[in-house]
Formats: sequence, C-alpha cells, structure tokens
Amino acid sequence: MEIPQNILNKFLVRPDYLEWIEAQQSIYVYFDFTNMLHWQDRLGWKFRFEDLMTQLLSYPNIKEVKLYYGENPRDELNSKAFHSRLRKTGAIVRSKPMKFIQRHIHEGLFFQRNTLATFDETISASIVTVVEQLKESGLVIEEPKCNFDVEMTMDLLDDTEKFTTVLLFSGDSDMYAPLERLKIKGKAIGVVGVRGHVSTELHEVKDKYIDFGKFYTGKRNYKSENPAN
Repeated sequence: MEIPQNILNKFLVRPDYLEWIEAQQSIYVYFDFTNMLHWQDRLGWKFRFEDLMTQLLSYPNIKEVKLYYGENPRDELNSKAFHSRLRKTGAIVRSKPMKFIQRHIHEGLFFQRNTLATFDETISASIVTVVEQLKESGLVIEEPKCNFDVEMTMDLLDDTEKFTTVLLFSGDSDMYAPLERLKIKGKAIGVVGVRGHVSTELHEVKDKYIDFGKFYTGKRNYKSENPAN
C-alpha cells in the first residue's frame, strides 16, 4: 500500500521543519540543481527529484517551484531527456547550454598561491615536475561551467510580490545578496542544504535552516551498504 505523502511528511520530517513550513502563507521554492547534486556524495545516497517534487507540492502553501540546470551540448539527447523529466514533475525549469572552459596547466590550477608558499623546496620541486609531465603529455583539462546566480537573482526579485517566503535549495554564498534584499522587504528565508555544503553567509541570512537528509521523504539509492549519516 502506498502511504499518502502528507502522512510521510508528518512522521518522517522533523517536526520543527513542518511547523515552520506550515506557518508560512505563500512559499516559492528555488533549486540550484547542480549544487544539490554534489550533496549526494556527502549523504551517501541519491535522491529522486520526482519524489522531492511530490513531497513539496503536498504542502498547499508551496505555490511555485523553479529549478535551474544547464543543458549539455556534448550529450544533447540524454540532456534533453533529463530536462523533459524534470519539467514533467511540475517544476518550472530554467536552462541554458553549458560552456566548457579549457584550463591552462600550471601549479596554480592545483594549489592556491598561499598554499604553495607553505611548501618546502623538495615538495615545490616535485609539484613543478608533475606539472611539466602533465604539459608534455598533451592532456587537455576542460571544466563545465553553467552558473545561474544572475537568473535566480532576477527571478527572486521579479517574484517578490508573489510570495511571503523563499525556500532555497542551495549552499552558494553568491545567493546571500538577493536573500538579504528580500529579508529587508520582510520576506521569510528558508535554506535547505547538507552539512558542510552551506556557506556561512546563507546561515547568517536565513530564518530557518532545513537539513535535506532530515527533510526528504522519497526513495534513496544508497551508494554503499554503510552510507554516510
């Protein structure tokens, strides 16, 4: 027998989380989806976005959900299929093509300058040797880039008059400024994240912090027999 979502919420979600959510008049939810995917390594399990959406939409005061995630032009078929899956949940999906930035191989690619200065001559020489070997190998390092800070900020400010409360799924410190502006306007701020992945700035601006692992009620695909707690 499938258990109704509102019952799962009642018995699986921390009571103070439920109380805070239920006390809000009109909540808009914003997902920094790339940021969230990194949480899975910390948690030791993968979540299903479909289950998370079912959970969120079971709260009558959650009025709209917006998700931000890039499209991969190098794997277009699978990327479009995944975005289609996301949209079918009822979320509003904001997307744009990922860019791939080629990185020049040098010591600073692996260590910050302040860190390099702490190494002795032997370690520094070893690092230089490894970097030279990488250069000679012809290795090309590319990093995907698809940041949605500007788009999320614009949507938050455009939506201001529609909600009383923001529920942000992200740990990115870049979201501090728009959230601070909303708080000045009298909006309540909820931040959802996992330990070690939420910036100090977001903790400073939030009214309520929600631990994702103690909030999510959907299926969990564990990576090992002994997942992280």
